[in-house]
Amino acid sequence: MSTQVRYKEIYRALMRDIAEGVFSGGEKLPTEQALAERFGVTRQTLLKALNIMKLEGTLRSEQGRGTFVNAPAAPRPASGLRQLVYIASNLQESLAHRALVGVESAAHRHGFSLVTCNTRNDAEREAEYLRRARSGGAAGIILIPYFQRNRELALRIAAELPLVCLDNSFATDAIPLVASDNFRASYEATRHLIGLGHRRIGFLLTTLEAAREVDSVRNRFEGYRQALADAKLEFDPALISELGPALSHMRPSDVGLELFSYPAMNRLLHLPCPPTAVLLLWDELAPGAIAAIRDTRREVPRDVSLVGFNDDELCTLITPRLSTVRQDGEAMGEAAVRLLAERINRNTPIPPRTLVPSRFINRATTTSLTK
Repeated sequence: MSTQVRYKEIYRALMRDIAEGVFSGGEKLPTEQALAERFGVTRQTLLKALNIMKLEGTLRSEQGRGTFVNAPAAPRPASGLRQLVYIASNLQESLAHRALVGVESAAHRHGFSLVTCNTRNDAEREAEYLRRARSGGAAGIILIPYFQRNRELALRIAAELPLVCLDNSFATDAIPLVASDNFRASYEATRHLIGLGHRRIGFLLTTLEAAREVDSVRNRFEGYRQALADAKLEFDPALISELGPALSHMRPSDVGLELFSYPAMNRLLHLPCPPTAVLLLWDELAPGAIAAIRDTRREVPRDVSLVGFNDDELCTLITPRLSTVRQDGEAMGEAAVRLLAERINRNTPIPPRTLVPSRFINRATTTSLTK
């Protein structure tokens, strides 16, 4: 099992232990060696999970003493508080984690303290964190929203204090958005495949609802369709395959990387006229897609080319290495803080949309169509 999967399992297990009271606030965790032995992993893999929990504020390290569980934070006074709150839908996702690095660096540079909250794709928890940020006197909020569930609440809060969405928006200019240029990135990835001679290009996404509601998914889908249109290729709805509502609310590691996207890819492969290339909404869909392709006695990229999105660590660990779009999450996080700082310090208006360029990384999963 890959390091990527193992550290996420460790993260979930430790968070569950804390939630269930196995480790309470202020309590010292077992040593890193003991935890590594418990989970059967290397210290390096364990540290990935622990470091995420420290960034979230769940754990803290004390020099020479060890790692401790943080007690719930007491309310802080509102007056003069230079504190930013970063609320992410899922900090285990690579983009949210990379963005946190940028947010943390820029917050320190601009003289802000930072509180990090992980909603774990829970709309009620997201609403709770938004209300806490408002009542606690935060100077500004950076939010990666979970769908559109808290749109009205976010609009009310944005009228009271600076709020910037990251990656996904609430489809309103009232709340500024900092995101990758998802449309352009998907357009260029599709044009790359068209340039290799592919004419039947599939798209593997979560749900069609997400393609309507989620800003990043919608823009990637629209970029794909526009590239087809510009090349005078007809859009075929049969080439769109969904994970479905149940799987779309889970992470690939919850069911196994090679199983997660397998059914959706398998549906495409059994079409009367299957695609010769497929765009994946994110990189973690690649292992299941590759497994389905191989089970039909096809090979990547000889028979089917694949392109992912994000440039996760996984891209260089699987065979063949995944061609993908690299998002600059760190630059997105830094941009969000810079815009908030200018608004807070100088009352500078924040533009409705700030797009950060992405870059196509061509590895080993695309090739010219020879059929």
